[in-house]
Amino acid sequence: MNCCAPSNINIKRVSSLQVREGSNSSRTVLKFAMLHDHTRNVRRSHATSCLPNGDGGVRRESHGITNKDGVIIVDHGSRRKESNLMLNEFVAMFIEKTGYPIVEPAHMELAEPSIRDAFRSCVQRGANRVIVSPFFLFPGRHWNQDIPSLTAEAAKDYPGVSYMITAPLGLHTLLVDVLDDRIKHCLSHVAGDADECAVCAGTGKCQLY
Repeated sequence: MNCCAPSNINIKRVSSLQVREGSNSSRTVLKFAMLHDHTRNVRRSHATSCLPNGDGGVRRESHGITNKDGVIIVDHGSRRKESNLMLNEFVAMFIEKTGYPIVEPAHMELAEPSIRDAFRSCVQRGANRVIVSPFFLFPGRHWNQDIPSLTAEAAKDYPGVSYMITAPLGLHTLLVDVLDDRIKHCLSHVAGDADECAVCAGTGKCQLY
């Protein structure tokens, strides 16, 4: 049974790995760096998550993120520098909102930091458990194969450090509000009542054709 994702959620212990084969950028980085170094004493947040039990199943347990937990927020990665920097900004927002003490950004491919880089950073900052959270909408090949494989490879060098890969964003009701807000803002911009949002700024793409 699974409390947060389809039944094939990837929760493994490093010691028993089986790897499958197969215009605001500087301000954003500064904000991320500042939050990165000053969140160890921020309040702890509580959540319900999945943990492996002794017989390989999953139990539901309420507990808080502690200073021994590392979170990696991983997106696909882009050849466009501006897109990659937006992940740093999101991670800074996430840290500020949640107060989690160890949070690292990662790109699955095409850019750095990689999942391996982020995993190493979490361990170096004191994490003995790493939670990899895919910043993807739906469960596809990247969630089912690529991210688990890359994470398993990254974890090989850290025996005793456990990790899990959470479900992607999926069909969450709050995403309805996010999408609705985005649509309304873009329509307001086209009507001349709002500036371009941070996503469209400088691209000239938010217009009627």
